[in-house]
Amino acid sequence: MALLVQKYGGTSVADIDCIRRVARRIVAARRRGDRVVAVVSAMGSTTDELTRLARLITPSPQRRELDMLLTAGERQTMALLSLAIMELGCEAVSFTGSQVGIITDRFHADARIEEIRGDRLRQALRRGLVPIVAGFQGVSLDREITTLGRGGSDVTAVALAAALGAARCELYKDVDGLFAENPREFPGARPVREISYPELAELAGSGSELIHPRACALADKYRVPLVISSSFNRKRGTAVKKAEKVEKAFVRAVTHDHRLARISLLGVPRKGRCLHQVVTRLAEARIPLKLFNHGVVRQGRFDLSFIVAEEHRAAAVELLGKVAGLVKAREVDVNDDFCSVSVVGPGVGSDSEILGATLEALHAIGVHLNAFTTAETRITCFLDRKSLHAAAAALLARFRLKR
Repeated sequence: MALLVQKYGGTSVADIDCIRRVARRIVAARRRGDRVVAVVSAMGSTTDELTRLARLITPSPQRRELDMLLTAGERQTMALLSLAIMELGCEAVSFTGSQVGIITDRFHADARIEEIRGDRLRQALRRGLVPIVAGFQGVSLDREITTLGRGGSDVTAVALAAALGAARCELYKDVDGLFAENPREFPGARPVREISYPELAELAGSGSELIHPRACALADKYRVPLVISSSFNRKRGTAVKKAEKVEKAFVRAVTHDHRLARISLLGVPRKGRCLHQVVTRLAEARIPLKLFNHGVVRQGRFDLSFIVAEEHRAAAVELLGKVAGLVKAREVDVNDDFCSVSVVGPGVGSDSEILGATLEALHAIGVHLNAFTTAETRITCFLDRKSLHAAAAALLARFRLKR
């Protein structure tokens, strides 16, 4: 009898019919003899709607109160799903993140899990119940309700699977697993049946919205077997596994991020610890960097450029505007016409042939690159937004990732 953690995203529980479909899937697994812990997101666009309501009151909602508001969405789903399961004759019980002991730090809106106690969860499983857990949320040691950031239900599910020693964590979405690119934007992109943890993490960090990057990191760290598939059918989906050594590097998938901004501190005087001051403040504010560039020193001054996701743009502009005075930058420049396209696969970042083919494919269609960066399993190119779709299509064709 396997212990499964199943996570259902917002589109999978968008309405009562969807919730009933999910309940039937969970009950079927239970009747096969498996124990199931379900993690749920808010229904459909509930989180967006709650955020909109808050911003009707104030354009900059206080983070603590926003967390209190947004966690209501998952609580609604967990109770409805629990009722639907009980209606099918199977005992269930719903829990908030705090009730199952998901302990986080104090950082509202982007908290990190520090501990999972899980006593009530284990007790419910021993009693034969199906626990339904609200994703995306936890509680700090000083009893403040926190959220884990957008898409944080994936993090909840993987963290619970690791803490409980689950046989696997099943992430149910509204697509049939992972594809070589977003199939809604690029019809014909090939399905990806298997992928390694590091490759999936690179895809998630480079714009793919299929899974939260921190969920990938947790799954890799604790070797949680992952399966990503659709809640609307019984198709195979994508299995995530440990990275294996390959004889020759190859591109497994392409992804893109069309919402980036480059913020530059221009004319910074060369002096000790200047860069350290800037990067430290960005880290303290939890503003992740897509790319950092240190310009060439000319006449004792240089430029510092930071590429960030659009969701962090406002915070980064505000912070760097304040830091500009400290480091005596001449001005702050913001460029919103930025995006990226990435190729991901085992060994691609250190393979000169794949790098050359990537740059050649983009050059052939007249795409100008503002910058590029590599990692072991990724090559990322930064370009103007108008060129994004053509660039991704060219790379899919170059590496034969379309059916």
